[in-house]
Amino acid sequence: MKSIHTTFLLPAMLGMFVLTTWSVQGQAVRTDYMETELVVETTSVKPGQPFWAGLRMKMDEHWHTYWRNPADSGLPTKIHWSLPERFRAGEINWPYPQKIVLDILASYGYEGETMLLVEITPPADLETGGTVDIGAYASWLVCAEICLPGESGYQVTLPVSEDAPGIDARWADLFTTTRENLPVQVPEWTVEAVISDSTVALHAAPPDWYSGSLTGVEFYPYNEDLIDYVSPQKLEKTQTGYLLTMRRSGFYSGRPDEITGVLVSVDGWRGAGSERALDVKAVYADLLPAAVALVSPAGSGGLAADSGMASFLAAGSGDLVSGLWQALLFALIGGLILNLMPCVLPVLSIKVLGFIHQAGDDPAKARLHGMVFTAGVLLSFLALASVLIALRAGGEQLGWGFQLQSPAFLVILSVIIFMFGMSLFGVFEIGTSLVGLGGKMDSGSGIGGSFLSGVLATVVATPCTAPFMGVALGYALTQSAAESLAIFGFLGLGMALPYLTLSSVPALLRYVPKPGAWMESFKQFMGFLMMATVVWLLWVLNLQTDPNLVALVMILLVMVALGSWILGRWGGIAAGSRSRMTARAASAAIIIASMVAVLSQVPAPAKAEKTAAAPSDSAGLVWEPFSRQLVQDLRASGKTVFVDFTAAWCLSCQVNKRVALSDSRVVEQFETLGVVAVQADWTSRDPEITRALADFGRNSVPLYVLYTGGPDAEPEILPELLTPGLVLDALSRVGTGDSARK
Repeated sequence: MKSIHTTFLLPAMLGMFVLTTWSVQGQAVRTDYMETELVVETTSVKPGQPFWAGLRMKMDEHWHTYWRNPADSGLPTKIHWSLPERFRAGEINWPYPQKIVLDILASYGYEGETMLLVEITPPADLETGGTVDIGAYASWLVCAEICLPGESGYQVTLPVSEDAPGIDARWADLFTTTRENLPVQVPEWTVEAVISDSTVALHAAPPDWYSGSLTGVEFYPYNEDLIDYVSPQKLEKTQTGYLLTMRRSGFYSGRPDEITGVLVSVDGWRGAGSERALDVKAVYADLLPAAVALVSPAGSGGLAADSGMASFLAAGSGDLVSGLWQALLFALIGGLILNLMPCVLPVLSIKVLGFIHQAGDDPAKARLHGMVFTAGVLLSFLALASVLIALRAGGEQLGWGFQLQSPAFLVILSVIIFMFGMSLFGVFEIGTSLVGLGGKMDSGSGIGGSFLSGVLATVVATPCTAPFMGVALGYALTQSAAESLAIFGFLGLGMALPYLTLSSVPALLRYVPKPGAWMESFKQFMGFLMMATVVWLLWVLNLQTDPNLVALVMILLVMVALGSWILGRWGGIAAGSRSRMTARAASAAIIIASMVAVLSQVPAPAKAEKTAAAPSDSAGLVWEPFSRQLVQDLRASGKTVFVDFTAAWCLSCQVNKRVALSDSRVVEQFETLGVVAVQADWTSRDPEITRALADFGRNSVPLYVLYTGGPDAEPEILPELLTPGLVLDALSRVGTGDSARK
């Protein structure tokens, strides 16, 4: 994750800038909180002989600039050269950085004085006796508690001579010190890498001649977002070398082609007093060698008997325990609250009817139905989580509720819920009797209905993100598969817990209304809630595709109604066996054939993604479509930005919009303060929005982010359930200038 993503350097500006801001040869340039200067190691240029130039940077106390990989925030320094014809400038040679920690973020950069080296090669046929101008234009970001962009142009004039160039004594020590801090390549060191879902490990095996002992090793990767920069890195001594274990970043999916970077140790990689930085290009190992048995943490003298991949996975896991248990607790609470969300209530009406029936039934059977319903919820949550984890491991940018970003899935789910509604209206019965009027169930009846109720409740529940749930889900998908599945399992357990409790404690069922004739009316009323859910799904489908497909689905629902009527009219228990079989076959043929015909017209998710329409604006608020670039530009210009991560299929999002974001007081305050409203519409699959959610450790909606202050100020994350008061309270801090905190 980067706090700043855009560069402030436009090469086209170089020519104009040169005319006005070149530094005088040999003179430093003073800008905000730092001093810069272009220096050349030699006093002359010899044709065809490379020489070294450097950008000397001296920061004021407590200020820093950035390395080539700035880590969690910042921008690397850039140098554009203005050289004589046929002169060539190489890449920047970066001294190893230091880790600069600020609260929950870490950056890689430089404090004090440093120099970025570049090798310049003149042409071999360069004429001697004259002079050449070596020009450069540099841009950087200098930061302390705030960040300021800086830029300057430079020019150094050097004579051209056939004689061997002399060393400029003014800069000899600085060039020597800088070279000592450059990463070196020592091929005899063998470095292997292994990546798991939550950890990155490097094992460095020393050459036979190495007699030193490494301590305080830190890895600075060239790969951006590969590791969690702020987390401590753990070094352990092994039988054959050293094992460095790092927490993997939750923002990097898949596996990089190679792991490159710099290993830094105060002890030196060629012995005591030698270079501290080792340039690394690690070789992947499916398993670290069996000989990589942990001997002890470096310098501790203890003994551990782990080895290979097991030791790698175990390393560094202790500091995750509290986070995992907290995530499990949040998932359990989020699952409980999920029962109150508008996504879930219509489907759970089926289960309410089941408990009303169980109130007059055998307690043992009531417990059985509760456990079967719980099993349906748990298995469904684990199945959806497994698919999501597998797809994300393959590089897909997906989040929780991803199935409702698929038009085909919306069609299928609409048909299923429509059929449930038809059953509640009494058109046909699912099983022997989904809901009876006081009759006793035999040992097999209704069990399938309880399991299916749990499955359906889960499928429709996933678009909602209850309080506590979003953080738990975001954490889950940055951990190992086993830890992720545990968190999703607790989420399902939380959702099923009230029903499991009611069915397991018969005394509680006495508070449930007794069966009676009123139940038939209540059952049919619940059917209207199911039909309302179908209308909502069709609305979502219309946003993802086009009205023509929605019209086809409505025809499909008419055919499903016809099939359901045939099934109920001639396929019930009271009908003869031949009539029953014929009716069931005809009903299945009508419904399946109609579904196949409509599904063949459904566009693939990628196509739906392009054609999706944005949701309508909340009354009074004008929404800008989300892009990272837009948010960055608005923040850079000093604007306050409110980002609404939403989706049409997220009913919680829609309720928040109606209740809070359409409130006249909220709209008036937005206008008064000049807050720019940006909508990140996740109705259809959008990798950019998925990555933006991941920046906040989330993989679900709703998410509300208020950016205040400067471009480097921490944003404020609003609760997932909004009220006008909560939004107005957050906006009041914009007016008073209080710093928002995440």
